[in-house]
Amino acid sequence: MPRRLKLSQLQRDIMWTLREAGGETVGTVTATVKPLVQIEFDRAVDELIKLGLVKMESSTHHDKAELVLTETGIEALRK
Repeated sequence: MPRRLKLSQLQRDIMWTLREAGGETVGTVTATVKPLVQIEFDRAVDELIKLGLVKMESSTHHDKAELVLTETGIEALRK
């Protein structure tokens, strides 16, 4: 039986934001979830990347980094 992930509220907000779009620039995700402190957002993203739930890619439309939900992340949202 798969283990249920314990994510912070900020991590859940990031995941749900990406679920709707599939991928967004880091700036757009930050503006959407409105973290109190930027370092808190950075740590949340780093942990989601380590867990394999999101990945960082170069944006196809901008010279900015984009957060993209992985297959593992999609599966985690279904649970």
